[in-house]
Amino acid sequence: MPTSPAFGGVQTGVLLLLVSSLFLLISFHRGVSKLGHGTIVDQNLEWTVGPKYESLSELLDTKLNHTYSASLLKRDATADYETSLCTGAQMWAKIQAAFDDSSRVSLQTLPSTALENGWTPNTLHIALDAPWREYIDHELGPGKVPPADQAPFIEHTQNLDFTNKQGGHREALSKTGLEAARYRTYYMPTISAVVIKNMRSPATVVKEIFHQSGQPKPPSNALISNVYTPPLSRWSDVTWTVYRSLATGDGKMLQFIGHDQVNNAVSARVMVYIIRKHQPQGNPNARPSLPFPGFEFGIETPEGQALLGTPNGMGTAWLLHDRGTELGRRSLKVRIWIEGRDKLMMAFNMVPVGGNIQLRV
Repeated sequence: MPTSPAFGGVQTGVLLLLVSSLFLLISFHRGVSKLGHGTIVDQNLEWTVGPKYESLSELLDTKLNHTYSASLLKRDATADYETSLCTGAQMWAKIQAAFDDSSRVSLQTLPSTALENGWTPNTLHIALDAPWREYIDHELGPGKVPPADQAPFIEHTQNLDFTNKQGGHREALSKTGLEAARYRTYYMPTISAVVIKNMRSPATVVKEIFHQSGQPKPPSNALISNVYTPPLSRWSDVTWTVYRSLATGDGKMLQFIGHDQVNNAVSARVMVYIIRKHQPQGNPNARPSLPFPGFEFGIETPEGQALLGTPNGMGTAWLLHDRGTELGRRSLKVRIWIEGRDKLMMAFNMVPVGGNIQLRV
């Protein structure tokens, strides 16, 4: 029986709706896959530009019209967790493949003098914070924390100039009002540890400069790496170069990497998601509490891989990947806890496989 024109129009509309829905689903899947894959392939994505907060209080207690309110944290945390899990799982597989490649040569370590290329160091000898003394005592036993003169606290600052494409001239970072690139780290080579107090990479600064100047999108990560930032820019490279220069005499291979008061919003949401998952509360918007020693996850667990895949964790991931020849085969454990009321803490233990921690660098 012939179909009436009206009914045929309905059929056509339904068919178009189904085709459109299928196209959107495929596009979404490709976008997610591209995001996860791109985070691994492009090392500059180790440092992503994103809003930061001063404390967990600010993250949870902001008003509903703010970016990271409690309701938005609850709504968005699952997507952040799943994306970080995908990234971390693939990155760990990439690290394992690098460990297994006997022909692989580790990246050349730039000499410490390369730090002079735009970086201004400021070395202080101040006592390690109490939370990290507790962490080290827990991992290595009491009495292992080195004195201040053996644990330099070094702030490396880089006041970048950048090329303004529209005007064709170079402009000092100081004129933008943005904070300079800065890595602030405790170096403790006698106990194989570093503790990061602040991570703000040159790539992040460049992206923020272009955003502030009204550019529709920042330059590509390859362009940022090859043109706008010096050879020694990423946290993993800077930290490895400085650590190697300090690890003489009783210095040992790097094993412990601590992140003090994580303030990257994506990393923080993933951490809170995991804490709530293992510490369910009646009120999903209630402030989580997790004193030290908190939770520890092996890299074989989804939680461990998700934490590795966060913006904070990717620094450790790339260090393991790029410096595997020197570090040797490692496993990973990740510990998270909340210090006091609202300081999110994260620590990676790059566990040696075969006891190579005693090797001198």
